[in-house]
Amino acid sequence: MRRIIHNTTAIAACMSLLAPHLALAQTEMPEAAADEQMAEPLPLPEAEAEAAPVEDPAAEVTGEEMSTEAPADSVEAEAEPDVEPVPAEEAAEEPAETMPAEEVAEEPTEATPAEEVVEEPAESMPSEEPVTEPTAEPETMEDAVTEEPAQPEMDAAEDMAEPAEDPATDPQALEEALAEETAKENAEDSEMPAEEAEATATEAQSDPVEDPTMPETAPEAEAEETEAAKEAAAATELPAAAALDDDATDGQITEENVTEENSRSSDEDFATSLSDARETATGTDTAAAAQAASSKDDDDNDLGKALLLGLGGVAVGAMLSNNRQVQLSTPDRVVVTRADGSQQIIKDEVALLRQPGSTVTTENFDDGSSRSIVTRADGSKVITIRDADLRVLRRTLVSPDGSSTRLIDETVAEPVDLAALPAPVNRNSATAASMNEDQLRAALLAESAADRRFTLAQIRDIPQVRSLVAPVDIDAITFDTGSAAIKPDQAQELALLGDVIRKTIADNPREVFLIEGYTDTVGSDAANLALSDRRAESVALALSEYFDVPPENLVVQGYGERFLKINRDGDIRENRRASVRRITDLLQSTAN
Repeated sequence: MRRIIHNTTAIAACMSLLAPHLALAQTEMPEAAADEQMAEPLPLPEAEAEAAPVEDPAAEVTGEEMSTEAPADSVEAEAEPDVEPVPAEEAAEEPAETMPAEEVAEEPTEATPAEEVVEEPAESMPSEEPVTEPTAEPETMEDAVTEEPAQPEMDAAEDMAEPAEDPATDPQALEEALAEETAKENAEDSEMPAEEAEATATEAQSDPVEDPTMPETAPEAEAEETEAAKEAAAATELPAAAALDDDATDGQITEENVTEENSRSSDEDFATSLSDARETATGTDTAAAAQAASSKDDDDNDLGKALLLGLGGVAVGAMLSNNRQVQLSTPDRVVVTRADGSQQIIKDEVALLRQPGSTVTTENFDDGSSRSIVTRADGSKVITIRDADLRVLRRTLVSPDGSSTRLIDETVAEPVDLAALPAPVNRNSATAASMNEDQLRAALLAESAADRRFTLAQIRDIPQVRSLVAPVDIDAITFDTGSAAIKPDQAQELALLGDVIRKTIADNPREVFLIEGYTDTVGSDAANLALSDRRAESVALALSEYFDVPPENLVVQGYGERFLKINRDGDIRENRRASVRRITDLLQSTAN
């Protein structure tokens, strides 16, 4: 009994030391919390304490400790080991939820408050000395104190964090997740690295999306006017040519039977490479160029004869009429430079008609003009009359029954006023491969807004005239670097285009289509101009070889690197391409 009194006296002394600090803690608490604590009832039995709602986990722990009744001997066992007064510094760390000192002072001799006061400092202040637990019941109580209160804290934390982490309720997170998923799907479909696909998705979100169906202005509409364009625009009538006189018989006649061996097919490159032609041009000395320039009149006539006979062009550096200088010379094409620095190509326009089984009869006149008659196995004939520069003056198709169809007539020209031309048509980004038959036919047969006719030279050399009808890109074919050959599997991709053009010509034998060739910027301007013209010829040959398109209804023209599809320098395959335009509505021959 004396021992209990002694312990009680020590406890009362400790509580007297705690009272000032507890009062200070209560003054720092919010007024509502202090009122709630002062109004808190005495500990309830364990069942009632568990049923009561608890807001603060720390308060819940205190309630469980207060509601647990331990045996008297257990209390004495826990109170025996060296109970010393608690220093004021450690007592200040006591949680604010500890029972107020006033309540302890009112019943100093009761076992429950004594148990609470002894156990509370031990729980809140770790001790280096282990506490002996004589029975399993305190162990169960310790489990409840150390484990169960942690769960409400975790649950409360998770409940507070869920709204920010759940992508289903966060619009920004949902949008980011959707963009990431789309990028991954695009990467799988296109076999693109995930990083590249994610970057593409980011760019797609930040950059405005262009509608591929929106029309774009033809680049030819803003092209600079060249010397050849000025000449074509100012022409009123072409110079007289002896070959135009049907009664002329003083020409030199040559005849050739065309076979597989002496004709070229679309899957073959030309016999003379342009790299060899460039080496020849580089090796030309000044003396030879001056000598060639002194005999320009002869060169004008020799140029036509050389190209017609396939003997090779004239010397590089030679001067031709209209102040033109030979820049590149091959047996099939010659490139000349004009006074303004622009370049122009000269070639044999009948080469496309030289198909196996036909006979070509050519009559060359003294003024350099020529008349070529291509006779086919079915008895039909194509008559082409050219001037000294091998420019087509007239082309006529004579059917087996004797009827004739005028396809090209350049004998009369009307000057072109660029300012008076209609606005250029808008071209769509759709290409031949992206259209069905009806769409392709509609694109090719779209009528021009022009209210007049033009010569073939005006259509070829004046970009603003050419842009009055929209081209259709032949995207099924892109050429290898330095090559004009078309592989058979690529040629088969032209099936739809070939069928549409053949049917269109069958409905109207006067139809004329312009096949255009282009290059990238690799190589010299002269070599690229010749190469692009060769590529246009290869496309026309493929249409005739594989799909029976009449070659006399096709005209080929190369434009080198002037009108790039991808406006960037270098080795770009998309720029090594071809296009087709229906120029029937522009040619003045259709008015006859």
